[in-house]
Parts: sequence; C-alpha cells; structure tokens
Amino acid sequence: MRQPTFDANIAPAHEGDYGDVIALLEAASLPTEDLERSSMAYFLVARNGSGKLIGAIGVECYGCAALLRSLVVAPDYRNRGLGAQLVAELEARCRSLAVADLFLLTTTARDFFARQRYQGTERESVPVALRAAAEFTRLCPNSAVCMTKSL
Repeated sequence: MRQPTFDANIAPAHEGDYGDVIALLEAASLPTEDLERSSMAYFLVARNGSGKLIGAIGVECYGCAALLRSLVVAPDYRNRGLGAQLVAELEARCRSLAVADLFLLTTTARDFFARQRYQGTERESVPVALRAAAEFTRLCPNSAVCMTKSL
C-alpha cells in the first residue's frame, strides 16, 4: 500500500552534505566512486522536518543534454512520492539551465522513471560527450536500461 505523499524540504546540496549523500547512495548500492565534495554543487537534497537528509538526486550537464544520476530516498521515506518530487525539482533546475534532454541509466528503477515519463532509448542515441561520463564507461553495467526525457 502506498503511503501518503511526504512533504520534504528540497534544496541545493552543499559540500557539507557530502558524507550523508554518499552514505545514502552506498546503502542503496548506487555508484559513488566518481563523486567528490565539489559534486554536491550539482545535487539537490531532501530533508525531513528535523533536518535529517532523507533523499538526494544529482545531474551532470553536457551542454543542452544532462545525465540524471544518483536518485536515492532513505528506506523509511520510500513510496511516499519523495522520489517523484526530487525528479520534478531536478527537471525544473535543468530547464533553468537550458537543458533540453535528460538521460539516465538504471538497473532497478525502470518502472519508476517510466511513470515520470522517461522512455527507453538506445545508448547510441545518447550524445557522445555524455556517453564519455563515468556512469556510461565504467560505473553502470551494460545491462542497465538507458532512458531519456525531453524537457
């Protein structure tokens, strides 16, 4: 049964969030080895009413295309709409940066992203610069599903 939507405070991350973001990503078995403290400039984080970090999402921009990466929600806050809220906030941020197309790789969240109107695509259709990203070259397996959404 889906729990009611959770109202979290979503804001840009700062370098001080690095440890908490890495811990959430590692707990969800998501890649972290290419993330540095400076990467937090490209992340949004969600906090509960007590200020605890309960979700995060990042983006890597490559001109008018971007790679959505590292969407994570703490287990106690899943199935409440927080993931969708993080995606919507990231998409709005990308639009303000003149990003036209978002791409992602996933091994476990295909259905979730399909509900957010992402569509499957072939890796060869991804812009060359984006395909050079660590997620495409070494962090995600070839079996990961590639998806895209035009903004």
